[in-house]
Amino acid sequence: MPACSSRLSFRRLVVAASLSLLAFPAAAPLAAQANSSAVFRVNTRIVVLDVVVKDKKGHIVTNLKKEDFTVLEDKQPQKIRTFELPAAHVMPAATAGKAIVTSAADLPKIGDAPITLLVLDELNTQFADMAYARHELEKYLLAQPEVLKQPTALLVASNTKFQLLRDYTQNRADVLSALKKHFPEYPWKLAQSGKSGPGATERIAQSMASLLQIAEATRGTPGRKNVIWVGVNAPGVNLVGADDATIKAMGDLTRRLTQTLLADRVTLNYINPTANDSATVGVMVPGDDDDSSTMVDYDPFGADVDFNQFAPATGGQILYSRNDINNEIASTVDEGANYYTLSYSPTNPNEDAVKYRKIVIKLSDPNLTAVTREGYYPETANANNAAADVTLPADQRKRLLQLDLSQAALSTMAYNGLAITVKKSDDQKTWLISVPPSQLSWTPQPNGSSFAEVTGMSVAFDGKNKILAHSARELQSERKANQPSPETVIFQIPVDIPKGSRRLRFVIRDAVSARIGTAELAQ
Repeated sequence: MPACSSRLSFRRLVVAASLSLLAFPAAAPLAAQANSSAVFRVNTRIVVLDVVVKDKKGHIVTNLKKEDFTVLEDKQPQKIRTFELPAAHVMPAATAGKAIVTSAADLPKIGDAPITLLVLDELNTQFADMAYARHELEKYLLAQPEVLKQPTALLVASNTKFQLLRDYTQNRADVLSALKKHFPEYPWKLAQSGKSGPGATERIAQSMASLLQIAEATRGTPGRKNVIWVGVNAPGVNLVGADDATIKAMGDLTRRLTQTLLADRVTLNYINPTANDSATVGVMVPGDDDDSSTMVDYDPFGADVDFNQFAPATGGQILYSRNDINNEIASTVDEGANYYTLSYSPTNPNEDAVKYRKIVIKLSDPNLTAVTREGYYPETANANNAAADVTLPADQRKRLLQLDLSQAALSTMAYNGLAITVKKSDDQKTWLISVPPSQLSWTPQPNGSSFAEVTGMSVAFDGKNKILAHSARELQSERKANQPSPETVIFQIPVDIPKGSRRLRFVIRDAVSARIGTAELAQ
């Protein structure tokens, strides 16, 4: 890509990066969609790793002991604090063959078990290749039992939106039905922009923002989130020759996304559906024992930003040049359910947020391979909530908050970072939004009391999902000294239901933790 064209595309994305990730063009009257939070809490001195172990034939190994693992961070051995076998993440047994999960509301029933998100990338993939991918996804589903082993959601990334086609369910028929009903969108952005230029840069920003939305929406689910992204990867952004401001902005962008994905235990697996008749099989996974995996100064985003780099960075894999996508999906789902979880406290006290820390896991049996995240960027003081970072200008903090709210308000996914419920007051004048007090951040006061602060938003949509009205306001709840914690905390928003409203969506965002909860009511 020519230098002048490169810098023009960088400039377009720098605006997004400085505001912590551009998602899609602004949808009036809400601000442009994006997501700014990153919550990899390294400053708590705990790093959590989900680890899949395979033998030389690619078979999953599930019976190892803690003593079989050695964790290295920047070549320095780390003491393993906690260790869980794959058996600790098993789904509860279904009763009488009935699904436990039929929507996001059922996810609390599965404990620490993993969930699967199937994403069709219609934004970056040629129409013919996407048709092939849909065929293979249907083939995979038809080979599964009627009750899926893991709660599964189906999503699509298109030219204009990131859309939930089917909420989490274990009913295979529901996912198949959603897949068949979806009419794919022609990738006109790809046709217009190709692999370079401002349009291509916009597409990688959209793809990255979609990943952020998955992480933020599933934050309240404690187990691993296995994202299987089917599509030709978004174009990369080369940083060679870029000015210092651009490099910094892109660095902030990738670090924030990487931190968020890892903090919320999101693993990206990327499957390229491009049909290939050759016998070549491509698989790229992290954890290879070579110079690049063990060098201290290794940084996967040091020279450029490539969407598929987020796969090995989060402990996933890249599969390409194969014709059996159905089998690729099946094996990836199986691997995503059979993982060890271990944690350690980093011995390196330096929290330089720009310095990538490389993680390598060695096993006592050299014939086995451990697959986990490649590493992380240390979290700075307010990295988990840039909108509350007092080092940023007030107008930028306000913008970041607007972006967070807009992303959640316009999404079709249920956000479960806060478990909220909504009902009208007895006098019908206000909405009563209930939040468990244990999920809120309480700030102590000198008089012994404490308070929780949130931002609340309500949005009214018509039958075609057009925004009719929206309002946002800062809300507080005080807890007096020496008083027991209430069973629930209630925030109030005035009732405003414009004529023609068919759907109301409510968003509550904690001012300190940046956790978000959503609820919807039909009219």
